[in-house]
Amino acid sequence: LVRRELGASQGFEDAEVIPFSGKHLVATTDMLTEGDDFPPGMPYDAIGWNAVAANLSDLAAAGAKPLGVLMAWGVPRVMPEEGVRQIARGMARCARAHKTRVLGGDMNEAETVSLCGTAFGVARYPLRRSSAKPGDLLAVTGPLGASAAGYLIYWSKKERKTPLEEKMLQRFNYPTARTALMAELNSKGLVRAATDISDGFSAAVYNICKESSVGALVEYIGIPLFEGFEEYCRKKGKKPIELLNLGCDYEILAAFPQECFSAAKRIARRHGGELYEIGTVLKRDVLLEKDGKITQLPKERFSHFE
Repeated sequence: LVRRELGASQGFEDAEVIPFSGKHLVATTDMLTEGDDFPPGMPYDAIGWNAVAANLSDLAAAGAKPLGVLMAWGVPRVMPEEGVRQIARGMARCARAHKTRVLGGDMNEAETVSLCGTAFGVARYPLRRSSAKPGDLLAVTGPLGASAAGYLIYWSKKERKTPLEEKMLQRFNYPTARTALMAELNSKGLVRAATDISDGFSAAVYNICKESSVGALVEYIGIPLFEGFEEYCRKKGKKPIELLNLGCDYEILAAFPQECFSAAKRIARRHGGELYEIGTVLKRDVLLEKDGKITQLPKERFSHFE
């Protein structure tokens, strides 16, 4: 509705693209708010880190090299000065970790914390969700689930946490955006389409399928789950796919031509990570294979309006 009224393109992408000096300027914006995105008890510096990482992850999905981030703040009048300082430090630390910087922004009073970032990057040919082809391999850039679990751990308001819960909170607090990896894979022409997974695993699969007019077969056994995540789900009486669809993971789902995947995996290992093959692009239907049974992939996703 909003895109139509603005006269913007109808496709939904992680970032917008503007031709510029023989390359493309890539721009994205992401708003994070207290409650939906920043649960009770989250450290101030982690709030700042997340606000920057969310925007950089969209640049990663476009295969763009980050140029910088602008950040608009809404903060309560009663917020302690040290809280503001820690949020700013978290932003700066996250930007430096991704070899970019926060260039500036704006600040205003608000009832609760609200941080809206705008990130800029550059790529010769930015990646889109709309370029996957039947036969491509689907892969993700890292283990999933810990961040969603960390989000729920905060909301449980549990005072004493297990070592596993502490690891999951760390993953939620200080995620890594895959900017360097995706920029190199894109520059070498090894990846065909991509999107980030922050709004949920199934949502990411459906986003690529919808924009590319294709289907997919996801193999559950191939989905890389954070160590201990399944154990956590069992104790909470949750199915892993439910939590994967809660979101919070700043990993990338990408489609690779089969002949490029081995080279892409070598580059991922050089970056200290891994590419995990989780399925194949089909002509139609979005399916999940688990325990020998094939069903439609659940459509649940995170939404600010639910």
